[in-house]
Amino acid sequence: MRFLKTILASAALLVAFGPIAEAAGRNPGSLLIYPSYDSDPGSGTVISITNTKDDPSFNQNTNLNGVVDVHFIYIDGEYWTEFNRFERLTPNDTFTVLAGVHNPNSETGFLYCVALNPTTQAPMSHNWLIGDEIVADGGGNWLYGFEAIAFKAITGEGADTDLDQDGMLDLDGSEYEQVADEMMISSFIAQDTANGVTSTLILVALVPSSDYESRLDFKVYNNNEYEFSATYKLRCWAFVELGDIDAVFEDSFLSATWVDTRANGLSVGTTGWARINGDRAIDIVGNEPMIDDPAFVGAFAQSLDGYAVGHLLHESDALNATDGVLDSLQ
Repeated sequence: MRFLKTILASAALLVAFGPIAEAAGRNPGSLLIYPSYDSDPGSGTVISITNTKDDPSFNQNTNLNGVVDVHFIYIDGEYWTEFNRFERLTPNDTFTVLAGVHNPNSETGFLYCVALNPTTQAPMSHNWLIGDEIVADGGGNWLYGFEAIAFKAITGEGADTDLDQDGMLDLDGSEYEQVADEMMISSFIAQDTANGVTSTLILVALVPSSDYESRLDFKVYNNNEYEFSATYKLRCWAFVELGDIDAVFEDSFLSATWVDTRANGLSVGTTGWARINGDRAIDIVGNEPMIDDPAFVGAFAQSLDGYAVGHLLHESDALNATDGVLDSLQ
């Protein structure tokens, strides 16, 4: 997220050089990824999606030009099964629903929504969709929320996006925007569950199937620039505490390193940050070739004494060498 001062200072450059398309930015898109949903007893996730196209005119088929069908694809976080819903959004329409009502067959996982042609039901370019999710507990208290990760279609307004007719949503710069090469956790408080500090990483693998297991490499820094390493094996989706990834995220480890001792007013432990890169993905069934630099996206949530906040992972400007992919289920 860029600060307002940075945006204002860059305005002249944007005028001079033109806009730069960034994958998974905060602009509307044709493909939205919601990093998680939680419909476990005592929890709930509110899913929202909005069609920002303001076009009430009709075309030759007497259909509204701004109408779009949206395919909701829920992926179960334990068995990686799919559950599908379809909703029609007219111009300036918005749709909000509890994930557990919309998808009664799964309690946790992730969701993605793709714009469809209302006539043919094929995935199409409709870069007008925005969305977000809010996670609440059983008492109706908001815990944290994320914006949906938006990817623009590249094929032109109203055009089909499945250029190679493979039934997949290719994040390759031809069908949809590419994924960033590197993800970052801007700051975390070292894991210390005994003192109410819990940090959770949410990851979505963008690989051809759930048979792939992606190895992710972490560079973890304490607050005095000392670097440590960790790895994690991701299959499809993960909702994992940082301390379960590696002990380098634990306060018991980081506080024992050479840390910055300047007063910061915090009553909690050591802070740090991390870079995350895809190393390789292997088909554990053995039918498909290995993928170098597998694509992924994610989010981060932190809880301190029962209060929680969340945000999407920060992204590098560089694009991933390997294209991300999702099944369109068409």
